[in-house]
Amino acid sequence: MPGVNCYVMTATTFSQTGELDEEAFRRFLRRIIDAKVGIFFGSGGCGEGHALTMDELRRVYQIGGEECRGKVPAQANLPDEHTARATLEHAQIAIEAGIDVIHLCTLEGRHGMRPTDPELVAYFDDLLSVIKHPVALAVNRQVAGYAPKAEVIADICRRYPQIIGLRLSSTTLSGPHDPYIIELKRLIDRDIDCFVQLPASLNALTMGATGVFGAEANIIPKTFRRYVDLYNAKKFDELGLVYAHLMRFTHCFTKWFQFGSPRWVKTAMRAFKLPGGEGGLRKPYLMPPDDVVQKFTEDLLGLGIPEIDELARTAGLRLPA
Repeated sequence: MPGVNCYVMTATTFSQTGELDEEAFRRFLRRIIDAKVGIFFGSGGCGEGHALTMDELRRVYQIGGEECRGKVPAQANLPDEHTARATLEHAQIAIEAGIDVIHLCTLEGRHGMRPTDPELVAYFDDLLSVIKHPVALAVNRQVAGYAPKAEVIADICRRYPQIIGLRLSSTTLSGPHDPYIIELKRLIDRDIDCFVQLPASLNALTMGATGVFGAEANIIPKTFRRYVDLYNAKKFDELGLVYAHLMRFTHCFTKWFQFGSPRWVKTAMRAFKLPGGEGGLRKPYLMPPDDVVQKFTEDLLGLGIPEIDELARTAGLRLPA
């Protein structure tokens, strides 16, 4: 699609006994695809990618590719790993499944690991000397625990033409750091897609970002799609109203749950009786108690967002007077 596009870090559906629920997954994906929202599969956060076995991850990619093909982009947000070897194993599964683009996270920071510039470059050299498939580099300061230098990321992009995108995650609801985006665009001397999270995305879009992503579209995909459609059409008065709806929705769930957590997604899925909602989360996550589900649902119903009202009516929920 021309102009700015939008993507969701999609949830992975499980049965009530804990297995991957493939039929529910297909039904869940179709409502997102019908809204013309591209999909990132297997994310470590909302997709619970780290809780999936390799065989399950393979099925997620295969089903995703089948459902999305010819309709919306299907991209794999590989679970972040500590070694190039483990990342390559995940990448090969996604490539064999026919996923359009694979997202490679920066080297995971854990147990005191903060890669030096040469270590980070060597990690991507090990990956990109083998992977010739289209790639997006994913920079998530909050998860990785560090911010790679813009000049290091730009140098990697210059040397590997299979890199076609950058995915920049926010550290807070204030959104991506504008100076980082500005510096990347100055240093990279070719066209590369730039995906940014919803919060503060208006700034990034005016600086040349070409995609907006987030977990919000798991629940309100039509509203998310409308946001970028209005931006592309330069209908800024309407755009402001839709962006306000999205941000009120975001601030609502962050009152109850951590921003990047799948807890709020699965809670909303259960509340609105969406496919896979009954199966809930996979351990080590646990579903919140019933009273939290009820109060969270009441907060969502009080937002007055048309798509949420539509979900409520379909689920047989009573809207506030």
